[in-house]
Amino acid sequence: MKFRLCLLLTLLLAGPALAADLPVIAHRADISFNLETHLVEIVDVMGLPAGLEGLRLGAGLILETAAGPGGTADLGAVLRHLEDDDGPYQTLDLAALGLADGGDLTLVYSGTFFQSVEGAVFSREKVGGEITATISEEGIYLSAAAEWLAWNKAAMAVHDLTLDTPAGFETVTQGRRAEHEARAGRLHTRWVAEHPSDGLNLIAQRFVVHEEPVREGLVSQTFFLSDDARLRGTYMERTKAYIAMYEEMIGPYPYAKFATVENWFPTGYGMPSYTLLGGQVLRLPFIPYTSFGHEICHNWWGNSIFVDTDEGNWCEGLTSYCADYHYKALESEAAATEYRRNLLKDYAAYVRDPAQDFPLSEFVSRHSGATRAVGYGKSLMVFHMIQRLVGPEVFSAGLKAVAADHMFARTAWSDFLQVFSDLSGQDLEFIRDQWLTRTGALSLAVDDVVFDGDKVRFKLLQGAPPYDVQVPVTVTGAGGEETVLVHLDKMHDTYELEIAGARALSVDPDCHLFRYLHPAEIEPTLSQILAEELPVFVADGATPEMEAAGRGFARAFTELEEGFSFNNNGVLSTDHPAAGLPAHVVMNPGADLLKQYGVPGLTVAGNTVYLDGKRYALDKFDFVFAAPNPLQPSRSDLVILCGSPQRLESLARRVGHYGKYSWLMLPAGQGRVERGNWPTTGSPLVVTAP
Repeated sequence: MKFRLCLLLTLLLAGPALAADLPVIAHRADISFNLETHLVEIVDVMGLPAGLEGLRLGAGLILETAAGPGGTADLGAVLRHLEDDDGPYQTLDLAALGLADGGDLTLVYSGTFFQSVEGAVFSREKVGGEITATISEEGIYLSAAAEWLAWNKAAMAVHDLTLDTPAGFETVTQGRRAEHEARAGRLHTRWVAEHPSDGLNLIAQRFVVHEEPVREGLVSQTFFLSDDARLRGTYMERTKAYIAMYEEMIGPYPYAKFATVENWFPTGYGMPSYTLLGGQVLRLPFIPYTSFGHEICHNWWGNSIFVDTDEGNWCEGLTSYCADYHYKALESEAAATEYRRNLLKDYAAYVRDPAQDFPLSEFVSRHSGATRAVGYGKSLMVFHMIQRLVGPEVFSAGLKAVAADHMFARTAWSDFLQVFSDLSGQDLEFIRDQWLTRTGALSLAVDDVVFDGDKVRFKLLQGAPPYDVQVPVTVTGAGGEETVLVHLDKMHDTYELEIAGARALSVDPDCHLFRYLHPAEIEPTLSQILAEELPVFVADGATPEMEAAGRGFARAFTELEEGFSFNNNGVLSTDHPAAGLPAHVVMNPGADLLKQYGVPGLTVAGNTVYLDGKRYALDKFDFVFAAPNPLQPSRSDLVILCGSPQRLESLARRVGHYGKYSWLMLPAGQGRVERGNWPTTGSPLVVTAP
């Protein structure tokens, strides 16, 4: 293997780029790829800080030499092969290499990676079907999970990589592109990532690359698999708009670029200074205006302001608050209210079993619907409740202060609470006790409501142990609606409000508090069935072709790979039996069974669906809806009307993106998916004068 000799200079990073509480490994590596043999060859000259015991490398990598201060080491004396929960790996003993106090280490090694992307799936909830590394004519992808660069869990790293790829294979990774030159049928590219991170992903493909300035020192780039001027223009415009938004909201953008990169297999990743999106997702018309902004926002929260996981991962909730929720708040207050309500509906659906719940202080990452409902939804709601406690101006100043003081440093929930407390003059320590280290949600009830002229008296009750909350109470009177905050910090308390002509009262109607929704506040939604680990699948009189499609639907819906088969009664059985499941998925029910799933505003007559005054032909649409189970109305079932075996099998992954809705009308060809929600039956938190 040919490689360049280089001196590793002492790492000198100005300002906050080197976090005082994080030891930083400095990689300076030459990396060459052979597509035919699926081989990567690496010479990595590292500057190591003091205090690290070892370095991890992926189990499949072949280490040729390890040279420390004392020269080339005997690999048998310094290299061990181990295994943990993440699988097999190898580790280098730094003390044996004479590097307990830090210094320079040169590793020469290689590895073969050739994972097929044919079955790659970007999972709806579970982490599975996602590849870690591959090198081939199709493309190059090396994720940090492949451990292709030496690392240590207790350290961050900076990177200076010189990449040698076949001509036309453009590379992308974090940092700035410092060199880019074609020589002798190969492309040589140097990427410098001078800010610390906890890992590095790399991708290379036959990209069409475009670059535009955002401002001095910052560029927007697109790496697409084909030239598409319209798509490029959309992502360039959105990149500039989001960066401007978040620089105003949070502070200066921390990197030299933001790149939008198209992948040839399904992904939806956000890394420091770029995002990697599967080609199909990239072209969805709503992505540039929703999820794309979320990934750009992560370049502050999580990618440059690091998470101290000792107190739980706050960044997913805050990123969602500053992105997905913020876009709804800009749209309208009604849209923001509906977003919060959907979070509470998700919590009710995915965390219905108390065993699935956990405190936010223990959240690390999403790997299920329950972890998403808590780690994203509950976390977002905690930030929302803090914003209402301290006020929008103080909250905004607090975000900017945290970003300025903790750039490239580990940041904990306590850092946010301290800043918000200092700026507001309020002691917010109670937030930790009731929202971060405790499971569950607030449970509210209203009782003894008496309307008396211009006064209304009522009692608020909550579960034990009590939360300390400001409860919004909306009273409808002669002058319209008026909302008052009442303080509740005990199991129950009584209040009296004076509102001219008071005639109706509603407790937290806009879902400002993270609370359990009452069953009457929740309409049947797809998420209630998506939350089931393994629903019972029913094919009512299906043909063999539809049964086969039903098995494919079930595999995709549950994200399980095991075989499925229907018994003589048309009920799907699997190798994972679970008695008493509270949900069914009913595929193409006959007329008699379908009649039992009636909901207001819906009529199915033969091949036609009448829904809220509109008519749909089932040869042009597939109809999916949630409805109360005929024998147990407290639970919801999923009903699917789809006449095509090919479309039925592919419906499952589409349905997974629309969990908050009650029904979907999916065009058989191109077209917009129509969706909506059934009305709720009411709420015990709403009381009207007799």
